[in-house]
Amino acid sequence: MRLSVFILLIFIISEVYTNPVIVLPPFLKLHEQNVITIVNERSVKSVVQIEHGGEKTNKEMTGDVQTISFHTSSRQPMAHIKIKVDGKVELDQDVPVRPDLFNVHIHIDKTIYRKSEFVNVRILPLTHDGTIYRGDLNICLVNGKGFVESSTMRTVKVDETSSMIIERLEIPSHTFFGDWMVKVQPVELGTKRMDDILIFEKIFQVQDYDLPNYRLYGFLTDNSVLEDTKVTIEAKYFHGKPVNGSVHVYCREVGSTSQDRSHLTHIKSGEVSIYFIIIIISHNEKQNPKTPADKMKKKNTGMT
Repeated sequence: MRLSVFILLIFIISEVYTNPVIVLPPFLKLHEQNVITIVNERSVKSVVQIEHGGEKTNKEMTGDVQTISFHTSSRQPMAHIKIKVDGKVELDQDVPVRPDLFNVHIHIDKTIYRKSEFVNVRILPLTHDGTIYRGDLNICLVNGKGFVESSTMRTVKVDETSSMIIERLEIPSHTFFGDWMVKVQPVELGTKRMDDILIFEKIFQVQDYDLPNYRLYGFLTDNSVLEDTKVTIEAKYFHGKPVNGSVHVYCREVGSTSQDRSHLTHIKSGEVSIYFIIIIISHNEKQNPKTPADKMKKKNTGMT
């Protein structure tokens, strides 16, 4: 009786000790090389069978560490893998197949837009290894009712010379208000169960709104030569974005106690499309070159 128990324990320990370790990826990368590794305690014969769509792989290997590398190109969302080690089936299961897309960072220039405005989008797609994803991506706008705006649909990819996708998507002139989103997903999707993993979104609002107030600053650079006085005009919103529009600069001589602004001299006009504008008051533009520009009044019109 004792001998039988001892032999049984030796058999169980031997069976547990010789079971192989199979290193299988959580999913197979579409259009890329995939690797399966089998580690055994001793040199054995293994058979690996892979079926993916119309593609079939059947490979026999011998050794204690066995590696098989194969390519997947079928659009079928699942692949079947069967592995026999020393004549025994050790693995028989389906494995998902999808693009190697881990995350898509989506950045837009504003959080609230109006009708007919452009949404400036920057997209950074990354693989599981942290490298740039080079596959094709579908990008579009989804309106406040949850419908895709067909006019904004397009297929894009990261150029080989860059690391980011830059696009402009126009909001239609007749549309719904509410929460909109930029939607990005790979061209080749698997089953609906996999869709949520591969869909990336950025939410924003579409509303009728007035442009926020902005600050307008004027600065004079001290200069002993009045004919070469520099004036700097800064116009920007409170969140820091520059204001585009027209600027008019006026000046006249005033006394230290005078509040008269009825007779101003038009010095300079121009379009402002950058963060600041520098105006040089020259001799030809000043009607009275001997008059010091002690006080100035700035007027900004036509803001967009």
